Amino acid sequence: MGPQVERIEMKAAIAYSGGKDSTRAVYECIKAGNEACCLLNVVPDTPESYLYHYPNARWTKLQAEALNLPLLSKEVKGVNEAEELNAFTDLLAEAAAKYSVNCLYTGAVASRYQRRRFEEAASKVGLKCINPLWGMSGEQILRDLLRLGFKTVIVGVSAAGLGPEWLGRVIDEAAIDDLKEVNRRYGVNLSFEGGEAETFVLDAPIFSKSIEITSSEIYWDGYVGFFIIKEARLVGKEALKKSSRRGK
Repeated sequence: MGPQVERIEMKAAIAYSGGKDSTRAVYECIKAGNEACCLLNVVPDTPESYLYHYPNARWTKLQAEALNLPLLSKEVKGVNEAEELNAFTDLLAEAAAKYSVNCLYTGAVASRYQRRRFEEAASKVGLKCINPLWGMSGEQILRDLLRLGFKTVIVGVSAAGLGPEWLGRVIDEAAIDDLKEVNRRYGVNLSFEGGEAETFVLDAPIFSKSIEITSSEIYWDGYVGFFIIKEARLVGKEALKKSSRRGK
């Protein structure tokens, strides 16, 4: 019998935007047996943010409630890389002080810039940075959403081949096939790491409730567009399933 290795309990803060990858990071944290302690969300006031999602950032409060996790949030104004990084580092320090976290989980997939910035922030606070999706293919991540039971909607587009018809579209098998064709014709990254599109998770296996959008609008300027959630609420998962069946 080999030496017994004591498992170090990981208490995690998760960099959270409300999109598919950061929500998957929460899932992977829990699946690994670590304790998800809180979500960290920097809210930009411009779509030109270096690191963070712009559309519907305020609705992460519903996702946090569905996840039964506290949300630490901070707003930043304008396009300022240093300010964004400082804001996130401040949130990490707050998480370490409040919840004794010893690691940061992120949804970084392929962007070395994004990964490096998160690792720098974690290092400043003395935390380990864990990127469970790093190196996964965009198609695999999208198909995993369906396999695992995530319901994800596209809420922002800014790339050739992604027009207003994509705004508000739920990612399903047909959507993935269409995205593969857009990738073939226009080179759009299927992981959306370059900001080609942004997503918002309405349901996941780790959600205690689902999010129902009750009012929305679409903004489109000819190239960039957003699906803007005006009103939304948490509902029981069975109630949402019945509502979906009635709508068919």
